[in-house]
Amino acid sequence: MMQALVSRRLERCHNIDDLRREAKRRLPTPVFDFIDGGADDEVTLADNRRAYGRYSLVPRQCAGLERESVDLSTTVLGQQLAWPVFTSPWGLQTLIHAHGEVGLAQAAHDSGTAFALSSFSGTRMEAVAEAAPGPRFFQLQPARSWEIMDDLMDRARRAGYTALLLTVDNPTHGNRERDHHNGFDVPQRFTLASWLSIASHPGWALSAACRKLEFANYAMYLSPPERDTEWLFEQTVFSVDWEMVARLAARWDGPFAIKGILSPEDAVRAADAGVSAVVVSNQGARHFDYAPATFDVLPEICEAVGKRVEVILDGGIRRGTDVLKALALGARACMTGRPFAYGLAAGGRIGAARALSLLKSEIHRDMLFLGAADLSQITTDYLRARVP
Repeated sequence: MMQALVSRRLERCHNIDDLRREAKRRLPTPVFDFIDGGADDEVTLADNRRAYGRYSLVPRQCAGLERESVDLSTTVLGQQLAWPVFTSPWGLQTLIHAHGEVGLAQAAHDSGTAFALSSFSGTRMEAVAEAAPGPRFFQLQPARSWEIMDDLMDRARRAGYTALLLTVDNPTHGNRERDHHNGFDVPQRFTLASWLSIASHPGWALSAACRKLEFANYAMYLSPPERDTEWLFEQTVFSVDWEMVARLAARWDGPFAIKGILSPEDAVRAADAGVSAVVVSNQGARHFDYAPATFDVLPEICEAVGKRVEVILDGGIRRGTDVLKALALGARACMTGRPFAYGLAAGGRIGAARALSLLKSEIHRDMLFLGAADLSQITTDYLRARVP
């Protein structure tokens, strides 16, 4: 009965922005702002969205396509996917909804795509793998301790994670001022307004109170009393060098992506270090403001390394047309986080499935409008720069 009610409520969400509004209603302000906010003045956060609007897509008519003749499949990091979008890693999804990483992973696999698990997930990687047996990637947060990184990689391998995503653009903590205003810090110092917002969302508050919120993959490394969350962040927030990237790529010895690339020079260095893919990402503008929009730097990165490694775009995606524009500029696929976080907040696994379904159906419909039978046909020939 409850699932039917949630499904009916979510049927009124016809796009990702609708799910965002529903998520805002369902979550206390500090948790919603943690998902929704960016660094400093949030200029890059807005630019990530605006960048897609600089291009139009030009349809091809009389293609004679039927719905069933459109093929959205692609191969990413060695995995065959039914469509060219997979989930970006996002930490502590159990904070958003009790279904957390398991719910999103199951929804992603049901839609025919891969799930990428964050090192900072609220659910152990082994539990996610057991509950969601589809294609899955593991995001490794670099650590000062090679022992911890080696152990995480070995655990991921044993649990069936087929590719590793190494995040490299986190040399220090970002300045997310929405979080500071709300007191959503480490340790937490919620403001009175934040506590009132939590109290006005009793469904979320009661559910959160009934589950353990922790960085589950690191729990075994935090057993000495002096090893708290602050110790963990000191271990995992620092500047990575290219020697570490090459060593980790060799250590993993499988599909390996480096996440956080914004310049062609770094893309070339990454390819030279032995990676399989570069993820063009600014972490959803959550750490460094005035970084370029990922879509804006995508063409030069594809030109620099697109023939050597896969190029994956992350950032600002809200529509199927966004995805097709990225593919036209040379991306192999896209990954995104906020749309699925909004869906998870709006309705758990059902909401995540709604977000996935909306994006997937938009891409399918847009392919019909473009007259393209498969993704290989999507090239720059379909793009036109819009007049300002």
